[in-house]
Amino acid sequence: MGRMSKTDHIVADAEMPESNVTESSVAETSPAEPKSGGRGSQGSKGAAGAGSRAEEPQRIDTMFLWNRLKRTDPKATKPFTRAGGFRGTQIDPTWRFQMMTEVFGPIGKGWGYEQVDWTIAERMIFICARVWYIDPETKEKCFTGPQWGGTEMVRRRNGMEMPDDECFKMSMTDAVGKCLLQIGLAADVYMGQFDDSKYREESEAFYAAKSNPDLQPAAVEAFEAEVKRRLGVCLDLDDLEEVWRSGVGTRLREIGAVDRAAQHRITGLFAQKKAEILKREEEDGREAA
Repeated sequence: MGRMSKTDHIVADAEMPESNVTESSVAETSPAEPKSGGRGSQGSKGAAGAGSRAEEPQRIDTMFLWNRLKRTDPKATKPFTRAGGFRGTQIDPTWRFQMMTEVFGPIGKGWGYEQVDWTIAERMIFICARVWYIDPETKEKCFTGPQWGGTEMVRRRNGMEMPDDECFKMSMTDAVGKCLLQIGLAADVYMGQFDDSKYREESEAFYAAKSNPDLQPAAVEAFEAEVKRRLGVCLDLDDLEEVWRSGVGTRLREIGAVDRAAQHRITGLFAQKKAEILKREEEDGREAA
C-alpha cells in the first residue's frame, strides 16, 4: 500500500474543480470539447474490445451544435413589452452574428443566409430566408428550414405615420433569427430558462469567464505547458502538493468554466505524476528492505 500523505486528496479535488455556478454551463457549451472527442464518441467498452471484434460505429452527438449555441449572454438581451401586455426578451442581432462567426467562421465563408421569397400584405413587408453553414467537422454545407420575418412598413411618431426605411432590414433580421433558432442559437430564451434568475446568474458567470484574457486558448495552452514544466521537477508528494497549492486549483476551476477538455488534461497530469511518485517510492522501499 502506498504511503498516505496530504497530497492524496489532490486528484480527487481536481476531478471536480468547477464551482456550482458554472457546473451546468460547462457541459453545455465547452468550446474545446470537440478537439478531444469531437461529435463522434465511442464508449470505453468498444475501445477495450477493439482487438477482439469488429470496430463499433461511432455514436454521433446530434446535440453538439445545439448545446454549443443555446446559452445566451444576458448582456445581449433586454426585456420588451408589446401591445396587449405581451412581454418577452429581445436578443441583440449583432450578438447572434458574433456567435455564428465564433462557431462557424466569417459570414460568407463559414455561414450565411439568403432570401428565398418576399411579399407585401396589410402594410407589412414579409421576407422568407434560410441560413446555411459549414459543419465544423464534416465540412458539409447545411441549410436550416426557411422562415418568414415581418415588419410594418410605416412607423408612428407623435401621432403621425411615416415610411420606415428599416422595414426590409428588420424583416430579414427577424427571419434569420428564427432560422438560427433551428440550430439552437439562443434557445434558452425561447425555452423560458431566462425567466429563472439563477440561470441568468450562471450565464453571466459563464460569459464573464469566457471573456477573461487568462482563459483564452493561447493563455490556457501556456498555462498547461507551465504546469508540465513544474511537474517535471517534482521529486515527491510534498513537491506535488506545493505546485497544486500555488494557485493551480483555482485556475483549473476557472478554466473548467469554458474549456472542460483542457481542465481534464491538466488534472490528468497531476494524477499521472502522483502515480509515478508512488510507484517509485514503493520500488525504493522494496529495494531498501
